[in-house]
Amino acid sequence: QELSESATKKLRRAPLRTCILRPMSRLRAATTSLALAVVVASKDGTGNGVSKSTYAATDPIRGKEFLLTYFGNAMTTASDECTDDLCECTEDDGSTWEIQQGRVALNTDSSLQLGGPNVSAGFGLHLVNLTKRVTTGGNTVGEIEQIFADKLGDMSSCDAFMDYSVGLYTTDLDQYITKLDADSVDYLTSTWEDDSGADWTSITVLVPSTHMVVEIYGEDSTYGLQRKLAGKTHTEVRLGAKQAAAIKAHVGATASSDLLYATRVSRGTADLDAIDTFYLDAMGATLDVDASTDYFERHCFKYTTSSTVDICFVKRDDSATSSDFSVADMEGQMNAVHANLLVSPMCGTDKWLDNHHAFDDFEMSTSSIVEYLDSDAGADVYYYCSPTTVDGSLGGFHYIIDPTGWGIQLDMDATEQPSGCADAARQLPIQVGDTYNPACDLGTCEGVARRR
Repeated sequence: QELSESATKKLRRAPLRTCILRPMSRLRAATTSLALAVVVASKDGTGNGVSKSTYAATDPIRGKEFLLTYFGNAMTTASDECTDDLCECTEDDGSTWEIQQGRVALNTDSSLQLGGPNVSAGFGLHLVNLTKRVTTGGNTVGEIEQIFADKLGDMSSCDAFMDYSVGLYTTDLDQYITKLDADSVDYLTSTWEDDSGADWTSITVLVPSTHMVVEIYGEDSTYGLQRKLAGKTHTEVRLGAKQAAAIKAHVGATASSDLLYATRVSRGTADLDAIDTFYLDAMGATLDVDASTDYFERHCFKYTTSSTVDICFVKRDDSATSSDFSVADMEGQMNAVHANLLVSPMCGTDKWLDNHHAFDDFEMSTSSIVEYLDSDAGADVYYYCSPTTVDGSLGGFHYIIDPTGWGIQLDMDATEQPSGCADAARQLPIQVGDTYNPACDLGTCEGVARRR
């Protein structure tokens, strides 16, 4: 397969700098076994496992258009998108404001994902702008988007902020490389060989006007091999042998090249110990991957043994990013907003609530999470309680915030509510088509104190 003219230009770039800038001190030596034994399971998506990754955005519609332009054979507009990607919210005084949406869902061949007439079945990549939400005490969404754009630049070198990503697997990576090259879209090419000797390639792209980073993995890429031989790729192992084997087991031997398979939701972090405590103790997750080198640590968690999507966190040296704004700064500004606006768990004006992934398991109770929140150990964990719809389909304990400042949308059996949700009794009308969007209700932000 010959390289296009634009791809050839990429090969002529100066040698890449990498995320490996300076060894970190005293990294954990212990690693989990990379045995190839995996549990074959239904693929995560709506109603089953990790179902989406959502981002606040200043221009979600542009982001959606980019995703559909370059990956549209494998994804479609979310079924419950508002007309023309705009939802109108009406206040009690008659004034209005908008929710701008840019939401897509992966196409799926899994009958075990629980989509319906109004909800897409596949894993969601969502961009939203709730124009009445704010970031009091932190950076604006636009400022964070610009920070990502400046750090990642022309994507010619690795940056620690690329660890804030969604990982997708394809059996034909070259089709996407061809599309991106045709329009000279910038992306980072990474190559590595796993323990079984398989050649892997990934491409990492920043969705324009957002801070959504998408990484797509594939084996035996012609472009990847040619760029590797030319010394024009980032060479960090992006997926270990255990995760690579799990991906192939989950998608099966007959996986379609027209599908993308969600494999990972990833964040950078400055404190892996805090992450471990939260996901093991509060969320009851299990540690699936503990990978360490002289330059980074990666911990990945599974909520259930059958889950096909890992929740991953990567810690690197501060020098692994291109400006003074660090991963710790990213965490700090998000948590500063939460400290200001989630003093009452009933207040929904916090714009960084829109940065979250969702976990769906309607047979799993929230009781152990609630017990943690109402204990001394969970006293400083932020969460949000939404109002309740008349039919009970929404309401109460809705989001919990992990130490990075990013949230988890809990689509679970809410058999118990944390004490801060005790007043979440105000009822909302049932959504019917475009007549009402529950996200229009921003809760109660005055006169309600946090539980402690």
